[in-house]
Amino acid sequence: MDKHLFCQIRYSLYIAFVLNGIIQWLIPFQYRCNITGEECFACGLRTAVTLLLQGRFGEAYQSNRLIALIVIMGIAMAADVLTQLGKQLLGKHRAP
Repeated sequence: MDKHLFCQIRYSLYIAFVLNGIIQWLIPFQYRCNITGEECFACGLRTAVTLLLQGRFGEAYQSNRLIALIVIMGIAMAADVLTQLGKQLLGKHRAP
């Protein structure tokens, strides 16, 4: 697969992931657990994101432990994007 195409696909997935997270956080969907009372893996995740954005990491983790995975994925995505941007900028400076 072409490197440029692979980067475009990766960035598209990153954008989809981030937009999905923003939409899920802003719009209060009614999940099955809201109706039946059963807990699901995402229960407390919106609260965890809110607490994380307020800098209350311990409370966010207590709300839903899945927030740790989301933070790790976010750091990995940001590092990948910054690395690619750095390579592009260095490549432009080296061109004659």
